[in-house]
Amino acid sequence: MGGFFTFGETLSVKAIGIDPGLAMTGFGVVEALPRGGKACDWGAIRTGANCPIPLRLKTIYDELKELLEKWKPTLLVLEEVFVLKQFPKAAIQLGEVRGVIYLAAQEMDIPVVEVKPTEVKSALTGSGRADKEQMKKAIRQILRIENPLSSSHAGDALALALTGLSRNRNFRW
Repeated sequence: MGGFFTFGETLSVKAIGIDPGLAMTGFGVVEALPRGGKACDWGAIRTGANCPIPLRLKTIYDELKELLEKWKPTLLVLEEVFVLKQFPKAAIQLGEVRGVIYLAAQEMDIPVVEVKPTEVKSALTGSGRADKEQMKKAIRQILRIENPLSSSHAGDALALALTGLSRNRNFRW
């Protein structure tokens, strides 16, 4: 019975942030709590440079689908595209990765929002020009993560999820 829940049951609001890349796609799942939030899962989907691109895209798609089925996020937050003109091949590959991300989200009826990197930095640190270290510190502080984040891609993805929840007014820090 979709859409109905019993009295006393709370509807969990979770966002998954995705930092797309062909070699490494970062992900971070954040759940909004009555006060603050909780980092549920984070990491990176890695693909081998020696694998054919169709197989790499399938790996990203399959692993992302598993994450979406496991965590059932209510929102997918994707980093807006930023590519340098001198690397047209990278732009095409990033577009292909984003395509499989959109497909996985669409199949699970999960809305996708895009966020600019400067909006994420500004939301978490107050400065749109914050560096990686300032961002990692802010993420660990907001989500009360004690250990260093293993990958900057995972950190970026957690930051995206936080920003998406904040933009939807599901999260305040």
